[in-house]
Amino acid sequence: MQKRSYMIWLVTLLTLGSGLMNLYSVIGPSLPERVEILTKIFPLEFLHISRFFTILIGFVLVISSINIFKRKKRAYDLILILSCLSIVFHITKGLDYEDAILSVILLIVLILTGKYFTVKSSIPDIRLGALRFTIALTVTIAYGTLGFWLLDRNDFGINFHLGESISETFRYLSFIGDPNLIPYTRYAHWFLNSMYLISIIAIAYAISTLYRPVNYVLRIYPQEREKAKAIVEKYGRHAMDYFKLWPDKSFFFSASQNTFLAYRVGNHFAVVLADPVGIEDEIEQMIRDFMTMCKENDWGIAFHQTLPDFIPIYEKLGFKKLKIGDDAIVDLTKFTLAGKEGKEFRHTINKMEAEGIRIEYYRPPIPEKVFEQVKQVSDEWLQIEGKRERSFTLGKFESDYVRSTPIMAAIDQSEEVQGFVNLIPSCKKGESTIDLMRRRSHAPHGIMDYIFVKLILHLREQGFQTFNFGMAPMSGFQNSEEPSLEERAIHYFFQHMNFLFSFKGLRAYKAKFATSWEPRYVIYQNVVDLPRHAMAINTISEL
Repeated sequence: MQKRSYMIWLVTLLTLGSGLMNLYSVIGPSLPERVEILTKIFPLEFLHISRFFTILIGFVLVISSINIFKRKKRAYDLILILSCLSIVFHITKGLDYEDAILSVILLIVLILTGKYFTVKSSIPDIRLGALRFTIALTVTIAYGTLGFWLLDRNDFGINFHLGESISETFRYLSFIGDPNLIPYTRYAHWFLNSMYLISIIAIAYAISTLYRPVNYVLRIYPQEREKAKAIVEKYGRHAMDYFKLWPDKSFFFSASQNTFLAYRVGNHFAVVLADPVGIEDEIEQMIRDFMTMCKENDWGIAFHQTLPDFIPIYEKLGFKKLKIGDDAIVDLTKFTLAGKEGKEFRHTINKMEAEGIRIEYYRPPIPEKVFEQVKQVSDEWLQIEGKRERSFTLGKFESDYVRSTPIMAAIDQSEEVQGFVNLIPSCKKGESTIDLMRRRSHAPHGIMDYIFVKLILHLREQGFQTFNFGMAPMSGFQNSEEPSLEERAIHYFFQHMNFLFSFKGLRAYKAKFATSWEPRYVIYQNVVDLPRHAMAINTISEL
């Protein structure tokens, strides 16, 4: 592994150095006696073509050095070809055999290290690539043409006509330039430099499309889901395990097929839902294998909403942790309506029932009349500002899904549903949890409190010991926790963004019911992955 790292660094530096040498060899002066020899063999136009391709190859090598460092197979193949061409053009543009030696060294090292370059790139979309290149070229030509055409006569001592503007633009876009064009003002100098800069940007943009990470395709086979379901039933430990079986996830299995993780890729970033499930002794190696797959596809990687249980394994593999919240846990055996502790809950129940509101519990399959009403409630809830359907860690209001889960609803005197929750299985023994919790926009104040109190009492009667109320995000740290500096900084930032979301308000609401809190984490590789993870979560949860 260490040898591979050294060799990758060597190839990267040689690629970068060879590219810079190409650029310098064109910008720097040529030896007249060598040029004289070449002009006897090749026409002058051929020498200009050699210089153009030398500088173009130089830019490609410099830009591709980043992807060589990433061990991109496509970058390796391209640079292998370009290093051969570079040798030829160094000779034909000025007999620069000194510069060609570096290209020869690069070529030899590439041949010796080919086995290390295994990272894939997506198959280039020819039509999309051609469209992007056309747009970039059009914008660049338009910029140069208009620039020359609109320049003042004092800038170059020339009043450019449209044809001359186009001609000069192509000269500078091809890096040939015009030795007869002399800038007289600071603005004229700046404009010529900007022509080179915009050409470089266009080339870099065109090349970058070659190295896009492998496109993720959601493809699940029925036997995979059945296999994952059997593992969850045997080894599941948390309410989040239920959502690992949803059709928006892909599965990655251990070599024995007895352990798996569920993930989705957004913006070329793989997000694993919570921890792997299965035989604990297999988890470390399976994560290693998954990391390898992600690296070969050039995907980032993070684990979202993990428990504390496997943090030592993640840290051993080079990951870091960021606490993103706490799950509110209600101990059903301690919940009570008696005394001072239950005063607020008793008041809520009395108020709702005085208004003629009652609770109904429906087992699946949900009757059509009830389903239509809860759908109306959901539709109204989605009209409330800031409310929308999200997935990945939650379920959506979909007909087959909602009809297949128990529902607890608050019904008013006119037999209209005012609010509801649906219950889903928790893989933790003795625990129950919910997914959707929605109300009408003008439902009586306290309607959800009423539903939750009645639900907690119902679950206790059913023999459950705990109720998982879901996560309160960015809600701080417990006294026993030792957060890192990064965690403290990020929590401080989010807790002071009350104009976007009241994290403290959600924590305070769930604290009315919770008797304990269980921390949840994002497991990531480096700090620059955090914004990528956030964008990926936003993408995949909106699908």
